[in-house]
Amino acid sequence: MTPYKTIPVETFIGKKHFQWFKAYREPTYGMTTLVEITEFYNFVKKNGYPVYLSLVYLVTKALNEVVEFRYRYDGTDIRLYDWIDPAFTVMTNLGLYDNCDNVHLRGTFVEYLEDAAIEVASIKSGVHLTHPQVDERCDQFYISSSPWIEFLAITHPMNDTLFSYIPRIAWDKFHFEDNKVTMHLNIVVHHALISGKPLADGFLKIQEFLRNPSLVLK
Repeated sequence: MTPYKTIPVETFIGKKHFQWFKAYREPTYGMTTLVEITEFYNFVKKNGYPVYLSLVYLVTKALNEVVEFRYRYDGTDIRLYDWIDPAFTVMTNLGLYDNCDNVHLRGTFVEYLEDAAIEVASIKSGVHLTHPQVDERCDQFYISSSPWIEFLAITHPMNDTLFSYIPRIAWDKFHFEDNKVTMHLNIVVHHALISGKPLADGFLKIQEFLRNPSLVLK
């Protein structure tokens, strides 16, 4: 598990809103926006990097830059993790998706790609589909994509456990027009820990990284 700092709710700067939204029956909310990925797409294609894994890395790195995205609630206190790892969907060779949740971002981009390639190959085989799905870690982002269609909005399966505090990220089919590549990016968060400003900061940081991929994917 990733190292973290414990922050008692009573001393948490966001205590007022945390306690307010924590009591809501539906405390999560999200936004979907159009982002340009032209520079990112051309960069990974030029260098022969896998598009999906590179995008997972970039998005995760960007959201780690916004402190609120590293907050989690453990049932008693707030945790501020040193970093957050990705947990992302992978289509298996059997035509069913599975989750890849054992890839870490503690090394370089190249090291991440090496580790991810091993994990993804194992997931693609479909062998893990016989294993039960168990939520064990809160120090992750849940990431998925819909490369078959474009969407303007998306909803996510949610529960009322501590795992509802994990941000959900999804994007759709890339759109190519006039030498420009775009996609719709969706992020859903728990309002008790992430309000509108840090959510917007997350989108803006992702767009910043997408425009400067060589500074991130190295």
